Amino acid sequence: MKKSDDKECKLQIGDVCISLRFKDTAFSSYLREYFKGYTCKEPELIVNMNIEKVSDNEFGGFEFDLLSLHPKTVKGNSFNLLSGEVTGTLNLKEKRCTVYFSRKGIRIFKQFMFMIYYTLMKHNHPAESKNSFLVHACGVSKDGYGYAFVGPSESGKSTIAKLSSDYTVLNDEIIIIKKEREGYIVRSTPFRGDFLENRNGSAPLKAIFIINHGKKNIIRGINKGEFISQFLKEVVCPDSLLP
Repeated sequence: MKKSDDKECKLQIGDVCISLRFKDTAFSSYLREYFKGYTCKEPELIVNMNIEKVSDNEFGGFEFDLLSLHPKTVKGNSFNLLSGEVTGTLNLKEKRCTVYFSRKGIRIFKQFMFMIYYTLMKHNHPAESKNSFLVHACGVSKDGYGYAFVGPSESGKSTIAKLSSDYTVLNDEIIIIKKEREGYIVRSTPFRGDFLENRNGSAPLKAIFIINHGKKNIIRGINKGEFISQFLKEVVCPDSLLP
């Protein structure tokens, strides 16, 4: 690895590739290990990450969804998230983004990455962007087909991943569901939960299950309205950094 690469983490999220660059190599080393298996070669965007010194606990705390409480503000190429805890600029023509995270702002690192994904899909892959969504779900591939187990935090996604370890677990926290000509596919993302053995891959989607805790295992069919209502709650809002 070149010395300049020590400060970089190239990351694949579905159809997009980004380069995360840090002044402190500890961050890049941490993320290269955390996101191993999801590297890419040709980044569509270089993101210069500036982060106040935080503990491993704070940096690993990716489960806080605070953006709904503090809407973003945008002025030109500048964005402001979490009431100033995350600020930066984005220039898509030059393929450059600079972002500043405060100690509190690092809690929405994962949500920031979701916004980067949707931004690049919208601007670089417009045809696919309307039919590609991040979903809170466990994805499993069995016999060449994909199954999505959709549910919020603590609903049992990681448990299902562990029970499915004899098959290919695509992810136990966030997956991509994408519509293609032949139908839908389910695809892994680097944003895992507690299950560590997920694999970077995809499979034709065969079934979607809305999961809930219960005293025993039951599978029942639900009507279209009930499915849409519950499924949409777990779709990550397709919000981009800039209009």
